[in-house]
Amino acid sequence: MLGFGKHEGKTLPQVLFTDPDWFYWAYENDVLKGKITQIEIQSVYEKSRNIKITQKDHHAEFVFDGIRGVFTDLKLVPFDRPRHVGTSKTQRLNKIDMALIRYAKEYDKLGYNLLIPILKEMLFGKSNARISKNRAEEFFNNPDNFVK
Repeated sequence: MLGFGKHEGKTLPQVLFTDPDWFYWAYENDVLKGKITQIEIQSVYEKSRNIKITQKDHHAEFVFDGIRGVFTDLKLVPFDRPRHVGTSKTQRLNKIDMALIRYAKEYDKLGYNLLIPILKEMLFGKSNARISKNRAEEFFNNPDNFVK
């Protein structure tokens, strides 16, 4: 549990479902060092980059604005579906990588605001699902939710 800053009282998994851009910034800048064990920080980071796709024979297709480079959508698409043609850029992965948005554009709060409801729909069945401390912890503590 964080004992400082704007996310005081939240766990790292909770922060990832509310403000992932802050988590990745804090990770990159060693803000969490000495406040939470390095093992826990690294574990949550790795898991957030390796979320298992629950639909068989599907990829996670991340869609980015081709001009500004910002995230616009995440879809699960069948392996055999052709890529979208147009001004958007897409990246297909065999997992959901929450950090991909941060590494495409260093600061993309809007992109993460778009991602979170999509993730909630994919992972919890409702785009407006409430992610309590327990729910976030249960998700991150279940190894079946992650690609090994």
